[in-house]
Amino acid sequence: MLIEELRERWWKKVKENGLENAIVKVRRLSPAEAIGKPAPARDFPLRRGQEVLLQAELKSFSGQAFTDEPPTHYEGDLQSIYNLSLDTNRNRAIFIASANATYRYLGLITNTVHCRDKGPEACAKEAAQYLTSILSSDAKLLMIGYQPAFTYHLSKSFKNFRVTDMNSSNIGQVKDGVLIESYEANREAIGWGQAVFATGTSIVNNTIDEIISLSRGKKLIFYGVTIAAAAYEFGFTRVCFESF
Repeated sequence: MLIEELRERWWKKVKENGLENAIVKVRRLSPAEAIGKPAPARDFPLRRGQEVLLQAELKSFSGQAFTDEPPTHYEGDLQSIYNLSLDTNRNRAIFIASANATYRYLGLITNTVHCRDKGPEACAKEAAQYLTSILSSDAKLLMIGYQPAFTYHLSKSFKNFRVTDMNSSNIGQVKDGVLIESYEANREAIGWGQAVFATGTSIVNNTIDEIISLSRGKKLIFYGVTIAAAAYEFGFTRVCFESF
């Protein structure tokens, strides 16, 4: 599994830098802390309480990860993070947020803190501009992981655009003229698409390996703060224009 390989690469860097006993504090952010007051006020899962953004703090450096199974709080040294089993979304989110904070502390990555207020809308506009710069307007684009601002702007930029999601309250709904399909359609939908724009949260919800496998030979772009350390380690293309 990719997340297990990431853990070993992260741990090697932890040991090389003598950080085994460094303390990391992980907490769930309130919607206001995580995303502020987006304008326009779209139906972000964070604001509806369907997702939570975890923040890990290591020596005043922050890393984040989205999850639907958040702990209320976690504090321990990096050795304890390494010892976590990676068999739940909760534990995977704790590890990923901590890895992102570690890599930020080491100066290997930036953009590990989610944008707020006007940032999500600005990021969606920039993402649409970026994708139209590398794809033709009639390209078949699949987005994995419903995000309302991205859905709005990408639906305006691509005639052939589909979205899949894991959230049952979104599946079957039409958002900005786009039917939100179940993630169970990913195999067929990835086969249909020429490019895949996937949420980095897939490394927490344990779908990333399948997405990568099915997307071979296609353009695969990840979005968001969650995937920051993994994108660095594995050379993934990541867009996260307004994060900091």
